[in-house]
Amino acid sequence: MTYIHQSDCDGLRVILCLEFTPHAEPEAVSALKSAIVDCSNTLHSVEVTGDFDFMTELAPPDLGWFNRWWQGLGRLVSAVVSRSEKSFVCTRFVRRPMEEHSLWVRWHDEFRRLDHLSIDKIVAERDYARVYSQGQNWLLHATMHSLFQRLGGKHFIQLHRSIIVRNTFIDRLVREDDHWIACLRDGSSERVAKSHVAETLKIAHSSMSADQSSKGKPFVRSPAAR
Repeated sequence: MTYIHQSDCDGLRVILCLEFTPHAEPEAVSALKSAIVDCSNTLHSVEVTGDFDFMTELAPPDLGWFNRWWQGLGRLVSAVVSRSEKSFVCTRFVRRPMEEHSLWVRWHDEFRRLDHLSIDKIVAERDYARVYSQGQNWLLHATMHSLFQRLGGKHFIQLHRSIIVRNTFIDRLVREDDHWIACLRDGSSERVAKSHVAETLKIAHSSMSADQSSKGKPFVRSPAAR
């Protein structure tokens, strides 16, 4: 199974589509292709059939650089290109294997894979979700439902509609009046929605024996135990 990973482009990305003149000199066409492919800001290029003959994606440092670079290719372009179009990338949708159980986040000028067991919690922020891992955090354009599916339900639980936590990131559960509070290992606490109490307590009880032996305090704490 696969899933679609959606991410916004933080930097400038340009898709360049070229249609070559039918009777263009092969050597001139090859020279233009080489100039584009060999550019240090070119991500990838493909030869295609259909409306265009050649497509490439570039990551220029800014629009001014791209315009200067394109003007510098003017002699070759005028000799072999009959039509060109430029588009700017806003959002990527990349298909990835579902069994990865991981997330991809932007790290400077690259994408980094976060293994699911290194993720502590995910918090909804309107149309985005903030992923917390080992003291760092990243903002992703994704729904909580899609992220929960991607991570798999074995190691994570959704405490309420706005937060997903790794099971072992829960330090203890405390009963307060008519509701439960999950105290997390980063010092924060979250109220457990009534619809998620049963599942949360099931995870807590399955971890109780190991937690008591290793920490000397109960994982689930009622008002009488405080």
